Amino acid sequence: MRRGVVIGIAILGLAACGQKENQTATSASGATPESASESAAKPDVGAAANEDVTGCFDLVSSGSYEAAVPICSAALNANPDDARVKAALDTATAKVAEMAASAAQGAADSAAGAADAAKDAADTAEDAADAAKDAAKDAEPAPKY
Repeated sequence: MRRGVVIGIAILGLAACGQKENQTATSASGATPESASESAAKPDVGAAANEDVTGCFDLVSSGSYEAAVPICSAALNANPDDARVKAALDTATAKVAEMAASAAQGAADSAAGAADAAKDAADTAEDAADAAKDAAKDAEPAPKY
């Protein structure tokens, strides 16, 4: 658990560094008001990818691995070369598989417990039936009138 938290924090730190570099590059490019309005008019495909990347890192760091898998997959599809997103997706996928295995083991343990309880109940019922037979043999026959 601690290892997952440390990995999540490291990933968030890397994401924050990457966002700061993007902001620095934009401000250093000397964008004029006209070019800024033109870029605002065009849909930014990278913005959706950045939201997916951020969402991916946030979900993985918070332990919401099942929700992170599709978001991280979308972020990785937008930028297949992003090693950070790939690592986050790998972590989320591994954790989901680990949780599924744990749930399956829990279900198997519960089923084994239920089978044991059913066997115990059957043994008790068999003992009660034997006791009833013995009592019937020992009972005096009812008088006939």
